[in-house]
Amino acid sequence: MDFVAGIDGGGTKTTILIGDLEGNVVDKKVLGAFNINSIGSDGFKSLIDEVIQILASYGKCLFLTIGAAGVSNIEMRSICEEKFFNAGVPFELVGDHIIALEGAHNGGEGLAVIAGTGSICFGKGKDGLIERTGGWGHIIGDEGSAYSLGRDAIKYVAKDIDGYGQQTLLKSMLAEKFGLTKREDIIKFVYSGDKATIASVAPVVSYAYSLSDCVAISIIEENATALALALSGVKKKLGLDKAYVSFFGGLIDKDTPFRSVLLNKIKTVDESIAYRDCIHDASKGALMLSVKKVKGAFND
Repeated sequence: MDFVAGIDGGGTKTTILIGDLEGNVVDKKVLGAFNINSIGSDGFKSLIDEVIQILASYGKCLFLTIGAAGVSNIEMRSICEEKFFNAGVPFELVGDHIIALEGAHNGGEGLAVIAGTGSICFGKGKDGLIERTGGWGHIIGDEGSAYSLGRDAIKYVAKDIDGYGQQTLLKSMLAEKFGLTKREDIIKFVYSGDKATIASVAPVVSYAYSLSDCVAISIIEENATALALALSGVKKKLGLDKAYVSFFGGLIDKDTPFRSVLLNKIKTVDESIAYRDCIHDASKGALMLSVKKVKGAFND
């Protein structure tokens, strides 16, 4: 049969949706991680070969949309281009935020926030234009991310250790959980680790917040405000009078203190933005984009 497909290539699993030309899901397959950095070049080649075998078992794939993080990786793109060209599968590789946005608002206009290790706000306007704010990385950005919460907590604890900072429960909590009791401990923890290391402190900030720690409250309030302002910026870029927003990422896709504060801050910053649960997930968003590609080709 002739069909279209969509892939949500995640850091831990690869979700493949097979669909008819109207976007109805025919079947679903789940494979391993779609991350060349974690599985290596050979592992990634094997994964793509497995994807191609699955697609071939259904008939002729008219278009495949793949959404994944790190799509600017030259080696990843090169492998996909060679493998899918040889298999005769037309495809497009896009950022994971693109397929998430497509699914969240059923292909229509709307906004989205990702707040995980890093953070970014993005949205789609009436004309299909996609804009973004944030996503500048941890050196000059990532406000409202797990990294930012962790970094701010460590900064406050460092000041407390130096004797001039505001007293906070975070000091004893970081000492207990991570063994950070003195200057040398903090320096080693921060500069021998990576973004994920700093981000691992975020749950401690949430716990301290639940205990009414003033420093933890200020950290979460400030980061939520920054993210709400960035989201409002996307809406302004798109020229939308009002918009729905959906959430993605471990810091806000569940019932967390940060999620609750962010929802309140959004109302305060821009009351024309309202939260809405995702209509579809990212894999369905990828499938929907494939349908649009095929229908667009037919109409040309």
